[in-house]
This record gives sequence, C-alpha cells and structure tokens, in this order.
Amino acid sequence: MVPSIDLDSVGGKLGFIGDYAGLSPYEKPRQFESLEANTLLLATQSDSKTLFEQLSNLSGTVQTSCRLSDTQFILAGNFTTINSTTYNHIAQFDTQTLQFSPLQQGLDGPVSSLLCINSSAVYVGGDFTAPMNTNASQYAGHVALWNNQQWTPLPWKGFNGPVYSIAKNSESIIFGGQFDSTGDGLYANQNTTRPFNLATSSTISSGNGAEFGNYTNPSSVICSQSPWLLQEGVPGYWQATFTSPIQPSVFRIKNANVNGDSTNRFNIIALGSNTYFNLSYIDPITKQTTTCSDQCFLSNDTSIEYQDFTVTSPMTAGGIRINIDTWYGSSGGLAGVNIFRSDVTLQPEITNSNSTINDSCYTESSEGTSIATTTGTWSQIFSYGTYQNFLVSTIPANELQTTNTSVVYKPYIASQGNYDVYLTTPGCVGTSTCNQRTQAELTVEMTPGNATKYYLNQDIVSDQQTLIYSGIVSSSTSTFQPSITMRVAPNATAPSSQSVSFIGSSVAFNRNTTGGVLSSVMVYYTSNNTWTPLAQQLPNNAVVRTLQSNDNMLYIGGLFALNSTYNNLVAYGLSSNTIQPLANSGLNGSVNTSLLIDSQLIVGGAFTGTSEPQQNADLQHVAIYNTDTNTWSGMDQGVNNNVDHLYTLDNNVIHLSGPFNSTGNTTLFNNAEWNLNDKRFETPSTFVLGPINSQLQINQDTRLLFGDIKTAQTYRANNIVALSSGQVSSSIIDPNAKVNAGVYWKGSSDTSLILAGSFNIGNTDYPLVINHQGGWHGLLQGIQGEITVLSVVQNILWIGGQFSGTVDTISMTSLAAYDLQKQAFLPTNGLFGANQQPGLVRVITPSGDGKSIYVAGSFAFAGLLDCSSLCKLSTDTRQWNRLSQNLSGTVNDVLINDNSVLIAIGDLNVGQTKANLASLDITSSSASWTAAPVDNQMSSPTSIVHENDQTYIISGASQNNASPYLSAWNGQNFTSISSNLGSASSIRQLLWAPISSSSDASIARYPADSDTMLLAVGHLEIPEFGSSSAAFFDGTQWHPYLLTASVNGSSGTIGRVFTAEPCCTSVSNHRHFLSVPAVILISIAISLGILFVLIGCAFVVLFFKRRHTAVAAYDQDPMKEWKPKHRPSSLLAMLNAANLNGGEAGPSGYT
Repeated sequence: MVPSIDLDSVGGKLGFIGDYAGLSPYEKPRQFESLEANTLLLATQSDSKTLFEQLSNLSGTVQTSCRLSDTQFILAGNFTTINSTTYNHIAQFDTQTLQFSPLQQGLDGPVSSLLCINSSAVYVGGDFTAPMNTNASQYAGHVALWNNQQWTPLPWKGFNGPVYSIAKNSESIIFGGQFDSTGDGLYANQNTTRPFNLATSSTISSGNGAEFGNYTNPSSVICSQSPWLLQEGVPGYWQATFTSPIQPSVFRIKNANVNGDSTNRFNIIALGSNTYFNLSYIDPITKQTTTCSDQCFLSNDTSIEYQDFTVTSPMTAGGIRINIDTWYGSSGGLAGVNIFRSDVTLQPEITNSNSTINDSCYTESSEGTSIATTTGTWSQIFSYGTYQNFLVSTIPANELQTTNTSVVYKPYIASQGNYDVYLTTPGCVGTSTCNQRTQAELTVEMTPGNATKYYLNQDIVSDQQTLIYSGIVSSSTSTFQPSITMRVAPNATAPSSQSVSFIGSSVAFNRNTTGGVLSSVMVYYTSNNTWTPLAQQLPNNAVVRTLQSNDNMLYIGGLFALNSTYNNLVAYGLSSNTIQPLANSGLNGSVNTSLLIDSQLIVGGAFTGTSEPQQNADLQHVAIYNTDTNTWSGMDQGVNNNVDHLYTLDNNVIHLSGPFNSTGNTTLFNNAEWNLNDKRFETPSTFVLGPINSQLQINQDTRLLFGDIKTAQTYRANNIVALSSGQVSSSIIDPNAKVNAGVYWKGSSDTSLILAGSFNIGNTDYPLVINHQGGWHGLLQGIQGEITVLSVVQNILWIGGQFSGTVDTISMTSLAAYDLQKQAFLPTNGLFGANQQPGLVRVITPSGDGKSIYVAGSFAFAGLLDCSSLCKLSTDTRQWNRLSQNLSGTVNDVLINDNSVLIAIGDLNVGQTKANLASLDITSSSASWTAAPVDNQMSSPTSIVHENDQTYIISGASQNNASPYLSAWNGQNFTSISSNLGSASSIRQLLWAPISSSSDASIARYPADSDTMLLAVGHLEIPEFGSSSAAFFDGTQWHPYLLTASVNGSSGTIGRVFTAEPCCTSVSNHRHFLSVPAVILISIAISLGILFVLIGCAFVVLFFKRRHTAVAAYDQDPMKEWKPKHRPSSLLAMLNAANLNGGEAGPSGYT
C-alpha cells in the first residue's frame, strides 16, 4: 500500500504543478504513465475515482467485439499477437479470469465486424481471405462463421470485397461492406475491371488535333505522358482502335488543363456500332452520382487528378472515340485516358514490340495477367466479318498429323464462379481462307485435375461463336490457372487445297450471374439457408460502413449517392423492399458509425450537415435522426473532426471517438460523451488520449477499454492539481495554460490559490492568476518575460522570474511585490544582469521571522546595489542588503538550517573557486561564503533538503551522462546515494513528506525512526515499474506516488510541490522517548485510577446489600493503629533506580 501524506502537517493543502494533462494516484502495480504499444486497459472504479491498468499488449488494435455470454466475449481487429501469443486478429475473452483463448489459428487478415448469435456462433466480417490453415478453396474471402468451436464457410463462400458491418433482425442476417460478387458465382459485378493496355493493343488517332506546338501527339495521353490538344476553336475527337474487341467497363479521363485550355462537354462512342456509352460518374461539386450518354462533362478543377466514368450498359467495342464538343479556354484536350475492361477475353496476337508508346503504367498487377501463347509460325489476318484481327498459321496439308502448331489460353480468374466459355472463329469468307480450313482439338481444364476434350470445326463460311464450356471455373492461384489448349485435331481432314489455314480463335469467359446485381449489401435468411441482395440496390461502388436494423427497417450508412435523391444514409423497408430516403436527402459526407436507440438513430462520420445545405447545416460530424418524426438534430456544436466509433453502455450516455479534439470551446482528446436525456456533453473527469473504439462492462466496477489509446489517467488536469482532505481537484483555467509556480494564501475568510505561468482568461493573457471567492482573476497583464517563483510572506505576494514591465505606474524587473489584502502592487527595486537586462530569480526564501526574504538566481545587481546571485530584502522597507561579495553564478535552491546557516546550491563560484554548494552564517555581518568541496560526480544540483544537524541530501544530474544523481553532504564531504533510477530520470525537487499514521508500517520510513519519507518529483524511471512523476524513497527503493501524462501521450513531469504552510525542507519529527520514571509514574496513575473504580464499585454493591439492614451499635473498643509494612523510602528508591532505562512514546506530532 502506498504511503499517504499527512495533510494536517502541511496546512491541509498540497499542490502539484508541472507539464501534464492527466494525473493518477498510484494504487495498482499495472498502472502507467504512457503506453508504448497498443494495450487493452482495465478501468476500475475505486473510492469515487477511476484507476486505469494495463491488461494486455497487442501487436495492433481491437476494432470490434461481441458478447457470447455473461462472461465470454469475442474481440477482433487488426492484430496478430496478444502478450506475445499468436491469435491472428480474433480471440475469446473470459471476464472472470481475464484470460484469452484462440479461435483455432485465427484469420489471415483484419476483422472489421462481428455478430454473436448465441453462446457458440459468431459471424465475422473484414478484409481477410480465410481462417488460417483451412481449405482455402472453401472460402472466397471477407466473411466466415465460427460455430461449435470450429471455422466454417458461409454457403456462398464469401465476397470479393471487405465486410464492414453485420446486423441482425428477426428473420435475417445482413452484411454490408464494399463488394459486388459472391464466391459461389450466383451474384457477380459486370463492371469488375482490369486495365486494358492501350500502348500495345490499340492504334491511337485523332481528328482536328493541334498541328503545331508541344501538344500534337494523341498517343502522349497514354500513361499521362503529356497533354494533347485540339486546334483552337473547333471540336474534335481522340480515338483508340483495338486489335481485338473488348468490353469496356470504366473510362478514367484526365483533363488537359494547359494554360486554361481543357475539355468541357464530351461523349464516348463504341466503334463498330457507333453507339454512345451510357455512363455514370460522381459530380465533383455536388458529390452526387450522375448519369450521361451524349452529353457528359469534365471538370477543369486542377486539383482533380482524374474522373472515372462507369459504363452502365456493357457492350463490346472494337475501339472507342471520345468526341469533344465544348471546352474551357480556347481549345479542348486530354491529358490521360485509361480504359478498364469487364470481360476476360483472350486472343493470340502479334504485338508491336517496336512501339514507341510508353506503357510503363501497364505493369502486371498483383492480381495476375491473362495470357495466350503460341507455338509454331503465325501471321496476322483481318476478318471483314468481325472487323478485327486474328492470327493464322499456314500449314502444309501433308503435315497436318505431325505439326506442333498450338495456342494455349490462360485466363486470370479473380474469383471462382459459374462461367460460359465461348470461342469466336471468323468465317472463311471474311478471311479469304475457304477450302483451307480443318478441325481443332481443345483441351479444357477449368478446375484442377479435370481436363476434357472438345472438337471444333473451323471449316465454316460465316463468323461463329461456339459455347465450349459452361460451369464452375476455379480462381487463379499460385498453383493453378485455368487453361485451354488448341491444336490441330489428331483426325483432322485435309482440305482440297495444298495448305491449311489454322485460325487462332479468340476465347471469352463470361460469368454466369443468374442471381442479378449485388451492391455492397446482402441478406442471409438462416431459416431456409438462402441469400439475396436488396431488391432495390444501392448505386455501383457504394461503400457501406454501418448497418442498424429493427423489425421493419434497415438503416444503411456509408459513402454513396444517387443524384439528389439520397446521400450516404438511407432507410430500407424490409417489408416494402424499397429504399426510403431520409429527410433532406441524407448527409453531405460519409457515415462511419451508427447506433439505434428506440426511435433515435445516432450517426457519426465525415459530414457537416444534411445534403440539402439550407437545412441542418450544423451537424458537425455527429447527428441524431428521429425515425418517428423524420427530423434531424445535432449534439450541441458537434465535434471538429470525423467520428469513427459510437457506442453506449446504458442507452443514455453515448460515447464518441475519432480524430477530433474539441467541441465548441471545450478541449477533447479523441473521445466525448453525450447524455441523451440531458442533451449535453458530459464534462470529462478522466484523461484518456486516443480513440476508444468500445468498452465492455466486466462487472459493476470494472470496464475493459480498447482502441488506439496512448494514455489514460484518473484526473484530467492542466498542469496543476491540488490535494485537500483526501480529495484531488484540478483547476481547468485554460486548456493551454502553462504553470510554473503556485502558492496558497490564507486570507481572512478562505484560502486562495495563486498560480504563475501563462493563462488566458476572457481572451486576455496573464502571467499571474488568483483564485479568490470562486473565480479566477488575472494580474500583470502586458509584462514581458516569465514568472517562475512565488512566495507569500505576511500577506505580501513576492513574485520572481525573468520579466520586466510597468503596472499601475510601478516599474518592476524580475521581482515584484503584491499586497494581497489591499490588492495593490508595492514599489520594489528589481534585479538586473551585468548588462542591465532583467536578471533571473529562481528562489525566494523568507527568514524565520518574516522580516526579510532571500532572493537567489542569476543576476548582478539588486536595484543599484552590486549584489550577485543571492541578496537579502527587507519586507518592511523593501531595501536590499548584500550578504557577502564573494558569491557568483546561478543559484538553484536555498535552505536555512536551524543554526541560521544559509546553504545555496547551483552552478556557483565562491571567489575564484567553483562549487556546487556554498554556505553562509547569516547571523554574522562579517561572515563570508564558504565553498564545499566540489562533488565531481554531480553537475548542476537542483534541490536540497536537511536530514539532520549534520546531513543534507542534494539532487542533480550526473557529471558523466546527465542521469539523476543523489548525494548526501555532511558538512565536509559528499557521499553518493544509490537511487537506481533510470538514466532518463530527472529530479526537479526534493521534500521530506510527512507520512500519516494510517499508512502501511511495513514500508520503511526515511530517515529511520521518523514519520517521513523522501519525496522526489520530476520524471522518475523506477526499476521494474516504469516512469512516475512523484515517488517516495525509503533509503533503498522507490515507491510510485503520482503518475502523469502529457497532452501528446508521453510521460508528464511534476516540476514543483507547494503547501499551504511552510514545510518539508527538513526532518523535524523523529520519534521521542520518555524516561523510565515518567513511564512508571504514568503507569501508577493509571493503576490507581483503576483501583479507585473497583473500590467504588464494591461500596455500591455493599450499599445495595445492606440498604434494608438495621444500623448496629458502635463497638466501644477503640480501632487499633495501622502500620505500613514498607518504609516510605522504598518507592522513591525504586523510582530513582528507574532512571537507568527509558520507554518509547507515540509520535508527538509533525512540526
């Protein structure tokens, strides 16, 4: 148990100032100041305060959780280990034992969402492929089921994109994320895209292109090498003719933006059919999805790198033409064109290896590449039927049975599904090869180990598309890729001509999407094991981040839009199967998280208002939608950045977290709490830095916190905390306040707190503030410099530092005096350096009678008096006096012992002698400074306390490595004290702390046989614990007392401790012992008291026994004389003998 300070001995109040934003009393061994790694925290309520402890270290963060039972929870996110044990993104947590257990070997990627159905079933969604060490072919990715202690795939195997949210209603389980295909092939996106290499597989041309200048080459837009422009003032086009037809799915276009010239209105047509492509795109101004065909628009905003135009009605094209109809500036143009295709079509071709077009942007993607390779001699032939090129191999008729001519097609299949595979063969008429055709043999292997033969007759007149396979096609992996090998059939018949034209057909893999379109939301009906998209789908490429459901309605939030109908948040009627836009068309930014409490839908994200800007424009990143009245409301002024997580433990207080740091004028640290009933933000009492993703209620007094937490402390504080009557309070004057010094003043009616530093009150900066009668009052507005020390002597506040200025016509330099009762400054001569600049005051120490103060620091003059480093000032006349002339340097601390010897420490010079410590008898007017021998192990001592008449303890830094150093000085020599503190430690102040009698007696006091311990403040690295900002030293080991953390999450620092009464620079309360005679006399007095009580009780008993007995006659015989058995001198002799020994008395009280 940590010792407690006896507050009565320090005047009932204790203040701690420094550089910190949060503070905790040390009570539990797993407390901390800062967290180096992501950590699970326990928050325990104890004696009306919250203590935070480290539970476990993670290699990442926990993002989500769900409850299996009263004591069992599932935690998941982006981590691999907990306490160095591998779990792989998911683990089970027992709240009784606080232990974790794995879910087999976990998952191979991060988890974003969980849904616990009962005590054994957990639906898991995220950005993973499959559980570790399972049959990967059973999983298509991003979703899995943990059931009965084992992993199983969902019936559709998975999705082709991440799952961010899983919700449940009475009939179904609903998955939301960013996907458009299922692993079983039932649902697939027709716009699945892969880049098409324009550099090697197309011919680029233009119409009305610029003829002069630097922007004349239409091929330069490939890979965005340089812009291409039209002639000034005329429309034109950019054209790409493909070597074989493809099915474009997305056009990515970068505007020219050359000296104000760029394209405005355009359209894209498919060559061959000359049909306009129907396109959809996100308007960069309104952020809404817009459709177009013959009149599409490009933005001339130079901050927009490119715009994507998605084909809404897929069609095959032999090329494309971009018609530019209107322009910005004097001409239109383009800076980049990329085409993405949705089909998997392979056609052997002879590419132009000598092409000068830069195709560096068409490197092989991580998803792999579809290839068609040839064996034998091939040449290119044009088919006038299909208007495309094919390869043809001319084989002598007599070599048909021996030729090795072949083509091998290897498509890259991203996800397994049902496909129809077609071969396109040109007719002999269009290629002028009639009477030259024969038969081909196809070896088709669409799944591992399952190869089939198919025979194709190429002797056809007209173009023909032949279905050669329909069924499951396995996805391409590192060990398997679907393939088709085409060669001359073994029983091929020779044509009438002497040579054979063997055609390299093109192969198309068309996914059989009988289930229709899927866009980021899917509903799973567990009762009949069926799954289906929403009947009315969200727009293509929608991102669903959050789902909330009740029996009748599903609320979908994320990033999506449909023209001006709805944006980023919609309701979906589960009975009507229709999307129902919310009031004001939703929100103007993405929705990241949501809660549904009764009729209140609470959402957080990247929005600032509703989509209709004239309505509810003040919904700053968090909003409440009433589903009964269809109205919006905000949370006061909201927060100043995105909200990423919302959660509640009681359905009343809503917890928000994200990268925000304020609401209105209130500073926040990534977390906030909104009271639904009171409709206000709760005032935080604890200091938690870093977003808390969620909390679990373990028991009535304990919660589990997880997220990206940097630190967590019991009290929120801005560099100042006061301890009074066992209660800790923090004065939140200004969230950006800097506190250098503090002092208490006992006035006639109450005790006021006075602080020095930098404060803003009512938009005015002050270096000095006083808390009086419940309010803060600023002083010394406008002075230049900094106040670093305060002292109150007989109702006069002495102010020191390094500053200058004039207040109320009174000039002051580095020292000022303020009459606290009259509330007026007093004229005082200041302190100056050798160059007459403001000197530096570090110490103000009053004399015992309060008639003078000793001012020390670094200065050369006190007023006009030549007085360096330490001077004496009369508090009555405010006149300076020089103590002795032979001290110079910088004084860091001063102490006056019981013999009126003043001791100064710092970087000193006594005459020409360097010193760490110097002493002066202040009772003698002729005394001079005496330098102690230099402690060669110490540099720049900072604090000194008096242990006994001969010994002092001094703190500083080691001369060698600036590590902390403690030394004892006995008046003659320095002796190092082994502190065992870490090398990064820094001691700012030492005190003798009076320890309360109720503290644990097993912890040794220091010095021995006292009621004190040495208290050090600063930044202390304690072995086998960590850092602490205040700690007790018992002569052997350190005991943490206070922990602090800074506003950036690192360890804080306590710079100074101040008390309501002068205290703690010397040990004044050793245990006293009484003499044996005194102890014996006290014992006799106690014994006599007990004897008298017993005799009195006997008389009372006799009285009640004889109260009815008649009084007998007196005996006529006189009473005999009584004589004592011992001489009176015997007791006195015994008392005199007792002076040889002594007895121990209790503490006499701390003075």
